[in-house]
Amino acid sequence: MSSKKNKARGAKEPSKKPIKKKTSVLITEKVEYVDYKDLALLGRFMSDRAKIKGRRVNGNSEQQQREVSNAIKNAREMALLPYAKRVASAGRGPRAPRGDGESRAPRDAEAEQNTELVVDAVDTSVDTDVTVDAGADTEEA
Repeated sequence: MSSKKNKARGAKEPSKKPIKKKTSVLITEKVEYVDYKDLALLGRFMSDRAKIKGRRVNGNSEQQQREVSNAIKNAREMALLPYAKRVASAGRGPRAPRGDGESRAPRDAEAEQNTELVVDAVDTSVDTDVTVDAGADTEEA
């Protein structure tokens, strides 16, 4: 039994346009030896976060990709290339303190004003007539 879904998943029609294989940078620039000190060349095989791009993305053969990846790894070991680059993300401001049980959703302006009023009311009710005996805290030798 075949259903309509299975028939729809059948092989797609081949596209009329032939797929062009990407040419390698090593072939176009006629590089015979991939040197770990050639940072400009190695940088072309790395992403913006310093990851090694795949063989199909670069257009390299298996042997070329092996040489490139070994050269990049050697350059990383010699501290010529970074293992990973830090990407700065957009700052969200200071973090809210944890453990209060409050939601992490940002407060609206009215709620912030109300909390300030409550804090001010508490601050004014504090008794400031506390006396401290200075002689009791000092030790006599």
